Amino acid sequence: MNKYVSTVVLSISILFSATAFSAKKIQYVSDELTIPMRSGITTKHKILKFLNSGTALEVIELTEDGKHALVMPVDDTTKSGWVDTSLLMPNRSARDQLLRNKKKMQSIKAQQAELKKQLTESQAQNAQLQSTQAQLQNKIQSLQNMLTRLRKNASDPIRIADENEQLKQQLADAEAKTAELTEENIILGDENIKSWFLIGGAVSIGSLILGIILTRIRWKKNDRWA
Repeated sequence: MNKYVSTVVLSISILFSATAFSAKKIQYVSDELTIPMRSGITTKHKILKFLNSGTALEVIELTEDGKHALVMPVDDTTKSGWVDTSLLMPNRSARDQLLRNKKKMQSIKAQQAELKKQLTESQAQNAQLQSTQAQLQNKIQSLQNMLTRLRKNASDPIRIADENEQLKQQLADAEAKTAELTEENIILGDENIKSWFLIGGAVSIGSLILGIILTRIRWKKNDRWA
């Protein structure tokens, strides 16, 4: 049991040690213009690099008095050196934050301008697409009208053929009726001639008889007067 507890305690200790070792402590160069990063903690040591204000530094090691720190620039992990901790601070300087905010604002404005440009281009493309759509709709309507005319023209020959057949039948019926009427007129003409001959003969005979009667009447009058 004691061995098990010892193992657990050792594991927890190793875990906390690994966590503490893996955690990075970040410090920033203060508002000073530049600070030197040296190969040692004294001013006699060689200056390896000048660090500008706002530079992010990873603290690797501290001296016992905490006045100096072994640091490594976050953006350049190939170099490390010692700096005075009094020139470091846990947060970015106000000036550096202001500069970063200005850069962010400029970037946002640039993005906003780009978005406005893209919006304008999109609106122009939308207008062009709407114009193209209207033209296509007009073409579709024109094609539909043409199709309607073609269908109508295609149906006209059948209708015309039917009408021609009807007219031919009507013409044949009219010709037959005309022939029949012509024949009847001929027959009626012959009958009229015969009738006129009969009437003329009757009138002639009647006139002759009437003349004879009149002559006789005159003779009787003459005899009386005599």
